[in-house]
Amino acid sequence: MKKILWLLRQIFLIPVYLYKGILSPFFGGGSCLYHPTCSSYMVDAVTKHGIVKGFIMGFARVIRCSRWFYGGDDPVPESWSWKSIKEGFIIFRKR
Repeated sequence: MKKILWLLRQIFLIPVYLYKGILSPFFGGGSCLYHPTCSSYMVDAVTKHGIVKGFIMGFARVIRCSRWFYGGDDPVPESWSWKSIKEGFIIFRKR
């Protein structure tokens, strides 16, 4: 069962891997505001929390990746919660 879940997650992440391998090099290396990058964050979140919860966390991170936020060190939380997603928007917001 674990192998099937791992395989489904990897299939779901194919677009992210394609972006990282094909498109990301054209945007330049150090252009990301956060560490890890948004695509790496998405992979880590889906791997830790599953497809649905990981996608929600990764999508929220991509939305935060704009000039209205500072960026910085933002690892994937160990436990999933709406509170942790909301805190990301508050902690990194420019005032």
